[in-house]
Amino acid sequence: MMGKRAQQKRAAKHAKQAKQRKAAASRSAATFAAVAAGLPQVTSMDDILFGPMATPWGDFIDSYTTVDEAVAAAEKAGGVLSCFSFDDSGEYERTLCQDADGWRYEVALYPRQALRELVKTSWLDADDQDQAVQQLRNALAAYVPETLRHPGLKVVCRPSTTSVPRIGWAQSVPASGMRTWEDVDLAENEMALFDLAPLADGPGNGLDFTLPEETFALFRAHGLSARACAGCGAPVTDRHPHWPGVLVSVESEYGPVCGRSRLGGESLQRVGHVLDAAHARPAGKLTGKEQKVQCQHCDVHITEHHPDWPGVWTEASKYNRPTCAVTGSGADDATEHDLIDCVYPHVPVGADSPAAEAIIAAKKVGYFLQPRLPAWAQ
Repeated sequence: MMGKRAQQKRAAKHAKQAKQRKAAASRSAATFAAVAAGLPQVTSMDDILFGPMATPWGDFIDSYTTVDEAVAAAEKAGGVLSCFSFDDSGEYERTLCQDADGWRYEVALYPRQALRELVKTSWLDADDQDQAVQQLRNALAAYVPETLRHPGLKVVCRPSTTSVPRIGWAQSVPASGMRTWEDVDLAENEMALFDLAPLADGPGNGLDFTLPEETFALFRAHGLSARACAGCGAPVTDRHPHWPGVLVSVESEYGPVCGRSRLGGESLQRVGHVLDAAHARPAGKLTGKEQKVQCQHCDVHITEHHPDWPGVWTEASKYNRPTCAVTGSGADDATEHDLIDCVYPHVPVGADSPAAEAIIAAKKVGYFLQPRLPAWAQ
């Protein structure tokens, strides 16, 4: 039989364990509540069933159940009502607009992947960017094979959410006679525009989306710079507003980092884009004697004396990344299409940067994060 002192000791132990369990449950509940507060709020059964499959165009035709309703909304909006949306076949902007002959329904198809990157870098590189818009329109018109050219197709420049122009192919039809969205679907079935959808991705197959030299040559023939990295083939510019003087790509989170170092698999070191293959040397190493300061946004130690990144603030470790781990810019389809600021530079504590305002905005949104991965995960 257990003595009185032993019983008291066991009771005290059980009371302590119960208190610990209650505290742990309280912490778990608080953690769950904090996470749940940051998640989208489900407000109806439709959100549960169809939320993940919803599209901007689907929301558009749900908002305006007939074409007449959309036209009435376009009249109130000043004569134009647009919807930008992605799908598996391309990136489209559908518009109801009014001209001298009445209302028209227009579909614009925009370049994407490497071809869109070539459009953006060529425009950024231009000394006369107004002239570059027309040069890009001419280049995209010539990019279409003769067998797919159609009298109703044209290359247009439509309003963008940034300073970078939104240029693509478009075709329109009169909106008169259209009453339902099924009528609109039938009209789209007759549009030659949709035959161009495979071209909008560029000629890449599988995971290889690099453009052939012929495409760069076509753009250069129309007065554009159209520069490609000699190491990875990506279109590049050294006039990115956040990376002045540094060769960068503008379509992914790698920015100034060349694909030849990302895809190597063995080295954690990263090298920059090059315009001449003769300059595509292996990654250099730090001596350990470089001056180092802290990045004000991601707290890593950085140096501007790395042999591969002269004058660029680069992580002062075996990773030698010039890109900050600050969260990037989240956006809806239309805004994301126009983004050119996928990654940001390191900024030393107490210093300023051309990307300062964009970094502040990006930290508020939190679209993606470049984590510092352990060596085995690289």
